[in-house]
Amino acid sequence: MRVAMLQRAGEVTIEQAPGLTAGPGQVLVQVAYAGLCGSDLHSYEGTHPFRHPPVVLGHEVAGTVAALGAGVTRFSIGEAVTVMPYVHCGACQQCLAGRTNTCLNKVVPGIKGWQGTFAEQFVSQADIVYPLGEISMRRGVLAEPFAVGVHAAQRAGVGPGSTALVLGGGSIGLFTAAAAHLAGAASVAVTDLYAHNLDLALRLGASHAYSAGNAAMVDQVRADYPDGFDTLFLASSAKVTVRQALALAQRGARIVVIALFAGDVPALVTHELPLDEAQHALEMMASRDEPLVKALLRP
Repeated sequence: MRVAMLQRAGEVTIEQAPGLTAGPGQVLVQVAYAGLCGSDLHSYEGTHPFRHPPVVLGHEVAGTVAALGAGVTRFSIGEAVTVMPYVHCGACQQCLAGRTNTCLNKVVPGIKGWQGTFAEQFVSQADIVYPLGEISMRRGVLAEPFAVGVHAAQRAGVGPGSTALVLGGGSIGLFTAAAAHLAGAASVAVTDLYAHNLDLALRLGASHAYSAGNAAMVDQVRADYPDGFDTLFLASSAKVTVRQALALAQRGARIVVIALFAGDVPALVTHELPLDEAQHALEMMASRDEPLVKALLRP
């Protein structure tokens, strides 16, 4: 079978690999679509914290059942399916608390010998395979990223009357915005660098869309939302979103981090002034004419 192999950062080659087989309790999936995720891009760029080349990337998938391992009876050959792409241990403190997604021993495609979905075939444990029914393959491959957005909205407690800001309008950010809208949020705003993402955000129900490339974006958002937001989502790996979220959050707001940041997020200090400029520092804090988060005085 053919696989797309990340040989090293910045280089993907198409290779021939042995066909896969379904072991006991497993399902062999003939891949119809494999989605590209931002985490795949991190691996491609060499910044992913644990998925390193050489590796077959990909974890979003839709396809048909090609073979069933011993003991698997709830699927039929040719049935359309998707996969929730992680295996949890069931024994660590996170699993015992019901948080299997944060399992301390979690295994995902692309590590510990589990081949990713950028291939003609993909093997998965049967208990994380889900039938698509009448859902098309093209939509079914979006099940996992959409689930991320739904989970984020649920974790944030979005509901009727909520005001939500999604910083980063890529696929995960857009799904999060859509989930917040469907959960009944009174208003949902999205920021992104790209106009086509912002246009799509509005089509998916966002109330406002802002260009992250605008140096005055925070002031622009604050003009439309003078009271700030009660719920904010960091759906971009740009570290500046942390500062933006803090600047636009209401008191008691909830900030949900979805993105995978490459490296440490810088400290919140945005201004450093000599002691003689104490009044100027306080004036900036009062007026918020500048994107100030934390100011320091230097005696």
